[in-house]
Amino acid sequence: MSTQQVISFNYTLRNKAGEVLDQSPEGRPLEFLSGVGQIIEGLEERLVGMESGQKEEVIVRPEKGYGFRDEAQIDVVNIAQLPVDQVKVGDYFQAGQDRHSPIVRVVKVEGDNITLDANHPLAGEDLVFDVDVVGKREATEEELSHGHAHGAGGCCGGGGGGGCGCSGEEAPAEPAAEEGGCCGGGEQSQGQSGGGCGCSH
Repeated sequence: MSTQQVISFNYTLRNKAGEVLDQSPEGRPLEFLSGVGQIIEGLEERLVGMESGQKEEVIVRPEKGYGFRDEAQIDVVNIAQLPVDQVKVGDYFQAGQDRHSPIVRVVKVEGDNITLDANHPLAGEDLVFDVDVVGKREATEEELSHGHAHGAGGCCGGGGGGGCGCSGEEAPAEPAAEEGGCCGGGEQSQGQSGGGCGCSH
């Protein structure tokens, strides 16, 4: 098997308290190309070492997940600096025009003063994944040249992109809906993916 693999897996993501934060859609395992940073480091490392059909609980510490919280990533701006006239706590914005600009989340609204947090919502958290490896295969030359898996709704394709770890998702310029799943909806392009599973930004 080549160094780079295409791995399909189902997952449920919980926090240390046991609350379910995200899970793969039923009957739709997520698929990713290893070695290109599509999912968070700690999860990818374990999945690469597992066999097809293997199930396991994988605990990812912050240093190999979404990192630790950094208070310097919190800023207060005037609403006039944002692309909309009204905001609410929980809205997301892209901090620049470039598609790789960081995603920020509205955490406080006080009149015209808006507090934005660029930390991933799961920064500083231990992430507990129940994973089930559905399949593993060698990546094709085309997949290697494109830098992603070609499958039915791969990790960074097919509407996923929420938590799992799609690191290359484009982030919304307008406020986004609540961040979504592991590799699924509303992910942040910085790996702050919206959600949980492991988007590597």
